[in-house]
Amino acid sequence: MKRSWMILGILILCSCIPQKHPDTPVEPAKLLFIDGVVQSVSGSEATISLKLPDTQRSPDNPISELAQQVVNKCLFIEGINTEVNNIAGTVKEARGGNVVITFAAPAVFAANSSVKLKIPKKTLAIVDFEVIRGREKAAGRVTLESLTSSLIDSGQFTIVERSKLKSVISELQLSLSGLTKETPEKIMGNLITADLILTGTLAEISGVWDINLRLVNVRTGEAVAAVTMKTPLFKPAELRDAGGLNEDFEVSTANSAWGIGYKGKGVFVVKMDKTQGADGSKQSMRMDVDFTGSPKDMLARIDNMKKRDLSMYTGIEFYVKADPQVTGHLRILTSDRDDPNTMDAWVALFETEAEWKLVRVSFDDLFVGRGWVKGGASKFGAKAGKQVIDLSRVEAFSIGAYSENNPPVKGSMWIDKVRFYTD
Repeated sequence: MKRSWMILGILILCSCIPQKHPDTPVEPAKLLFIDGVVQSVSGSEATISLKLPDTQRSPDNPISELAQQVVNKCLFIEGINTEVNNIAGTVKEARGGNVVITFAAPAVFAANSSVKLKIPKKTLAIVDFEVIRGREKAAGRVTLESLTSSLIDSGQFTIVERSKLKSVISELQLSLSGLTKETPEKIMGNLITADLILTGTLAEISGVWDINLRLVNVRTGEAVAAVTMKTPLFKPAELRDAGGLNEDFEVSTANSAWGIGYKGKGVFVVKMDKTQGADGSKQSMRMDVDFTGSPKDMLARIDNMKKRDLSMYTGIEFYVKADPQVTGHLRILTSDRDDPNTMDAWVALFETEAEWKLVRVSFDDLFVGRGWVKGGASKFGAKAGKQVIDLSRVEAFSIGAYSENNPPVKGSMWIDKVRFYTD
């Protein structure tokens, strides 16, 4: 990988300034200019000592603090244009808290004079963060998304799309291996606008996350600045899986998020079926249900209880069949951001057949579950919400059949190949 960064550096030259602490903290998101003192002048060059901003401690918002550190540690980059007291110049060298600025004409600044430097906007490419220790692999995605948003909000960066970066790096690796005729130089043209690359790892030990980020000089493949932090990072209820789901049940044991076993006082039972599956597969999830003597308002269902953030998805799709055929019921529970026990139920109905069929439900087509409002929430141990859908706060989803939408029948339903999709 280091060789990859070195090839990237053919087109990109960057270097960062470490952080220095002034007497008065300055919020990086509001920085357009920074104060400095001229140390020396030689012809058209001026060496300036910078009064760098401090990082404000944010114990309640560690992502914001991370973003501040990233901003502060790369305010100026070698080769980038800037202005000193409205006079255009170019950063020739950046080292420590000092920069050397080159001007088109002899510098007109006196030694020890105070000046203002315009902070240039830089282009930053962010590589996916890796969780090297800890069970919550979603932490890398959550941290990455939140940090990216904070860096954009700072106004200091233009962010390169990670999907584009991944594609270019993959092409580069193929080129280096000789498996493609494209030259590395041609491939790197896709990243010509990037100034810096940010990469990092996260490791969790006893609930505390050790975060290590690196700002990489892609010309040399060397890390020129580091951002580190140890913090709880997330409250347990805030950590949600934002990744895709592609559940085909082709495993020996079902994922623990699926609610298997006897449910609804024995009205239905959920279990793995290792004898059949959709689209030629061998396994599926099965629900046996008996509505012949069940109480009213019984939702027989296959639950998935994992907390999720589905805000980046368009809908859900799955294969289903039933014997006898019934009207199916999809339910998604979302919670209130301030009170997770306040929830709304969002519903869609679908028809089943004796053979496998694909059901595709757009989140835009969900409607409020009235049974949930009338009493279903209290049975679930929750309070009915304000009927405002927030797909970043999904508490659970279920696929099944509702007794009030079906005759008093006894039978089975199977589901397979469950996934979230984007259009």
